[in-house]
Amino acid sequence: MAFELRRGYTRMPHVYQQPPLKASRELYEGKDPTATVYIMESSGGMVSGDRNDITVKLGPDSRVRLTQQSALKIYPSHTGDTCHFTIEVDLAERSRLEWMPEVLIPFVDAKFQVNTTLRVACDATVLWGEIVAPGREKRGEIFDYQSFRSNFKIFVEDELIAFDSLHFAPRDAELGGIGLLEGAMYVGSIWLVSPNVVNVDVRALQETLRVEEGLKAGMTRLEGNAIHCRWLAVDQWKMQEEMKRVYALLAGMV
Repeated sequence: MAFELRRGYTRMPHVYQQPPLKASRELYEGKDPTATVYIMESSGGMVSGDRNDITVKLGPDSRVRLTQQSALKIYPSHTGDTCHFTIEVDLAERSRLEWMPEVLIPFVDAKFQVNTTLRVACDATVLWGEIVAPGREKRGEIFDYQSFRSNFKIFVEDELIAFDSLHFAPRDAELGGIGLLEGAMYVGSIWLVSPNVVNVDVRALQETLRVEEGLKAGMTRLEGNAIHCRWLAVDQWKMQEEMKRVYALLAGMV
């Protein structure tokens, strides 16, 4: 998907899509020139060995909001093959991207790897969220998948400012131990990169974070005008509600 600013509105003049992935046309909220695009996975989920690739390019001054239609389901790997998901994002000068996906759910015996790379111009803004579930909790599938890997990178003007690597292999390691998930089941993250981060009072924001039994949160200012927030939770809906609150706060600040 490639976005450009045309006559004051962000348009998506170039889009190449192949099933099961599909992008909606641009949608607009009132007179807001930001293009909202829904990304759909028409197959209902990824099956062992599947590969999904998404490439997003924002031209100068374009503004885009990407939304997933539903949770991403990773089905059991009956063949032993890993599902691969690659996301490549390029943000040009003064562009802005917001991405708040739905939950990623690895089913029992699933094997999944996602590689996400954000390349951001020094005066561009990106607000990015991600949520990983332990499985289909209501069916009693909790950390019954084979493996989950995530490599997340942020480059600002070709300089790597963040590299976050997660690897969960529940059958090889007890995830509930000290220094790991410590009893939590859901992992959530929000990343913010923006030249306006210098105006964000991280300490004041930290004091507003909802922390209670079954919900832990932390916020860190990174080099390169970036902020990272991470949650560990027992209850999905409680965490999602808090993440949406913080996401909206940060979006309004930058």
